[in-house]
Amino acid sequence: MTVADMVRHLPSNEGIVLVVDRAVIAQLAGEAGGEEPEYREFIEKTGFDFRKDLDRIVAVIGEPASYYVASGRFDWKKISAYAGNCVKDVCAMPASQPERWISLTRLSGNTMAIAVSPVQFAVTSMEVSRTPIVEWRDTPLWIRGKGKYFSRWGLSGEEMVEAQLKGRALELKAGTVSRTIPLDKVFD
Repeated sequence: MTVADMVRHLPSNEGIVLVVDRAVIAQLAGEAGGEEPEYREFIEKTGFDFRKDLDRIVAVIGEPASYYVASGRFDWKKISAYAGNCVKDVCAMPASQPERWISLTRLSGNTMAIAVSPVQFAVTSMEVSRTPIVEWRDTPLWIRGKGKYFSRWGLSGEEMVEAQLKGRALELKAGTVSRTIPLDKVFD
C-alpha cells in the first residue's frame, strides 16, 4: 500500500498523526536485547521483529484509542494464532494496560491494521477504506497534532504542531515556536 492508501484506513485525526518509514524505524529501534519479556515472547512466537520486518507505519496516537496501519513482512497465521481470539480475520487480545484491547486485522498481503482501545474489536472501524480524514506528508518521518499532545517537549494548547526529520533530530514547529530534539531522545 502507498502512504495514501494506508492513511485512508485511519478512522480519526484526534491525536498525534505519525508517518514513519523503514529508514527512520531503523534509526529509532536501537539494539536488540533490551526488549520487555512480553515482546521477546511475541518475536519468538510470531517471527515478527519490528527492527527488521516493519517497512512503514502510519498512525493516529490518541485517547481513548490509537490506530496504526503497518506494512512489512509478517506471517498473519502466526500473528493471529498469537492473538488467539479471532473472528473472521479480526483478532483481539488484552493489552498490557488495564481495560485496554489490542485488535488487529489483515488489510492486504503485507499490511495490517491495529487498534489499541477500551473497545475489544475497535480495529473494525479501520476496515473500510475512505477519503483520508487526516492531513499528512509522504516523508521519512512526519508528525502532526495539537500542542497539548506535545507537552513533554514544552509545547501546549490547541495550536497545531508539525514535526519533521532534520538530519538526526526531530524539528517541532508550532507557529513561531520551534524545538529541536535529537532522535535518540525522542522516546526518553
